[in-house]
Amino acid sequence: MQPLISKSYPKLNIFLKIIGRREDGFHLLSSRFVIAKGALFDTLSVESSSKGFVLEGEFGCNIESNTIYKAKCAMQELAKNGRVDSEIADFIQSLKVCVQKHIPEGAGLGGGSANAASFVHSVCELCELELDVEDYAFIAQRCGADVAFFLQRTPSANVGGVGEEVVSFVENLPEFEIYTPEIVCSTPAVYRDFATKNRAFSPLPREWLATPSAQILQKHTLEELNDLYTSALCIAPELESVSKDLGSGWFFSGSGSSFFRIKL
Repeated sequence: MQPLISKSYPKLNIFLKIIGRREDGFHLLSSRFVIAKGALFDTLSVESSSKGFVLEGEFGCNIESNTIYKAKCAMQELAKNGRVDSEIADFIQSLKVCVQKHIPEGAGLGGGSANAASFVHSVCELCELELDVEDYAFIAQRCGADVAFFLQRTPSANVGGVGEEVVSFVENLPEFEIYTPEIVCSTPAVYRDFATKNRAFSPLPREWLATPSAQILQKHTLEELNDLYTSALCIAPELESVSKDLGSGWFFSGSGSSFFRIKL
C-alpha cells in the first residue's frame, strides 16, 4: 500500500463566548471556528505496518492520550458495535501513522484535533468507508470536542455546546497570519481559572452568527471577542506584553497562546 499523505491545518476562533456551564462542570461556548489554510500545517502519512498499529511523531503526551490513538480506538469500537464492517478494526490495527508536527501544542490552534480528523478521513478513503454525523459524534466524544469541527470538513462553522454542535457557515474567508509565542497555555488550566474566578457568562450578540468573520474582526477588539483571554493572562501573564508588542488588529485564538490577524 502506498502511503496516503494529508495535511492538517489549524483552526482559529473568530469569537469565543462562554455562555453557561453544564452540571458536570464543562463550560458551554458559542464560537466561530475557521480553518486557517496557509503555510502552517501538520503532515500525516498513513501506510501499512507489519508490527501492528504504529504512531510516530513528536508528541507532548503518551500514546494513550494522543488524539490520533483515541480516534483509532473509537473507529475500532464502531466496528465492534457493528456500525462499520468488522474487518476495518483489523485493518486499522495494521497501520503506521507518521505525523510531521508543525502546529504548536498549547496554542489554541487545535492541532491534535486536526490530526485525529485527518486520520479518520484517511481510513475512510483507504477503506471506501462513509461515516455519518452520528459516527462523527461518537468519535469526537471519545477524542475531544474540537474533533467534531474538523471531521465536518467545513472551512467555517458556528460551534456550540462544548464543541460538539457544528453548524456550517458559508463565507469567503480572508487569509490569516498567525503568531505563536513560546508560551504554552493549558486549556484545562485556563478554564479552571475562568471557573474559580467566577467570571461572568457572556450573552452572544445573535447577529454574530450570521456575520462574516472578516466583518466581525474589523468591528471588535480582542477582549470583546474572546472570553478566555483574561484567564489566559492569569495563567501566562507574559501574554500581555506579547499583545502590546503586536499592536492593534491582532486577536486571540481559543485558550491561547496564539494570536492572529487578517493577512495584510
